[in-house]
Amino acid sequence: MRRRRTYRLTGGLAAAGLVLLGIPPAAAQEQGGLETQLRFSQRLTQEDGTLSTTTGLGVTLSSRTRTEAFLFSVDSGLEQDFDGSALQQKDPRLILSYSRESLSSALAADFSYRQSDVDALSEDDDISDGVLRLDEGLLKRYSGNLSLQLGRDAPFGATVDLGYSAKTYSETSDPDLLDEESVNATVALRFDLDPRISAGLRSSFSETDRDDPGQDTDSASIGGTLDFGVTKTLSTNAYLGYSRVTKSTPGFPEDVQKGLAYTLSFTELRPNGDLSGSLGSDIDEAGRRPPARLDRSLELPSGALRAGVGLSTSEDDDLRPLLSFSYDRGLKRGTFGVKLDQAFSTDSDGEEALNSDFRVTYRQELTPLSSLQAGVVLRDTDFVDDANTDSRKLQLDLVYRHALAEDWNLVGGYSHSISDKSDEDRDHSSKVFIGLEKATRWRF
Repeated sequence: MRRRRTYRLTGGLAAAGLVLLGIPPAAAQEQGGLETQLRFSQRLTQEDGTLSTTTGLGVTLSSRTRTEAFLFSVDSGLEQDFDGSALQQKDPRLILSYSRESLSSALAADFSYRQSDVDALSEDDDISDGVLRLDEGLLKRYSGNLSLQLGRDAPFGATVDLGYSAKTYSETSDPDLLDEESVNATVALRFDLDPRISAGLRSSFSETDRDDPGQDTDSASIGGTLDFGVTKTLSTNAYLGYSRVTKSTPGFPEDVQKGLAYTLSFTELRPNGDLSGSLGSDIDEAGRRPPARLDRSLELPSGALRAGVGLSTSEDDDLRPLLSFSYDRGLKRGTFGVKLDQAFSTDSDGEEALNSDFRVTYRQELTPLSSLQAGVVLRDTDFVDDANTDSRKLQLDLVYRHALAEDWNLVGGYSHSISDKSDEDRDHSSKVFIGLEKATRWRF
């Protein structure tokens, strides 16, 4: 067994949480002062024939001034089945962030932790990071980032970015679910040649370690950048550098890929939205990838539209389109949204897959005190290598909420999911719940 390398972050880890209410932790607030939110919920749930009760608790502390911002949010649930099983913690979650900026410098740091089911579909997931796995068990995610900017108001500046992330699995049966941790560091220098032209140097390094027999990957790059403001509305960017990727798989010799990398991009600001595009070539775990992309955003009278199309080659050298689309519309008494994203990713063994995420959300106020919310989520993982098992999950959600006295809400809902592996039968799961929830805010 290969010994794993461990990277530590300073700071403590508190119990963390389950976001049980519709109030976002980072709700907009006036400048100055400390705002506190307390959340409580009690739910009775029947899922696949099992009756349980869940008590949810959460707290958020946030503060924002002209130069500083602070956020601490923790949520967790305690679940008890009526079959006499032990009390269990349910979906803990923690968010901690701090930022401070001045005219000449800026500092930002954040840390997050969350635990969820392995096959849970979360809007926070990055579809370019990992693949969908349909398995029992729990997934714990840790991440930390530190960013420092210097010389923001000077013709010469520097930026340092440090990052850490980790994924650990428990109570799973799929041997392909391997724990992994990653570190990355980027140093960038900026030289303003005149008000429209800026040059720079950038060097980055990343390392991903996976439990044996996973594929470990080291990546390093160095290059130069050039930003040029063509007009007041049109800006361009160019990067030319050198990349090196080393893949280590137990039982096989090291696979080293290296070569030139480049990116050309532009952004045009328009009165009703932006137009942007890029063309480049770089090396990652799956080899050399020459992506091209074009994106357009539109601000409409009743909503916002964003659409994009990209072209990229997979490891089998086939040219594949990558689509993205989102549309949000405000209704007379509600909202409607649809979103589609696609991205290439690799699993713990370095196998390449195309991830697709499609979502539809709808919310309608039935009366001044009640509302109905519906959602559809489809997540699909299509491996480039036909020897790997593709996976797909469809989830349907329906939630009714009614406001009671003293900030209490009555909430009830139904959820149904369909999980499908290409070589197995479909698995259906249903959940019905009803409960009470309360949220209270104070400003100091």
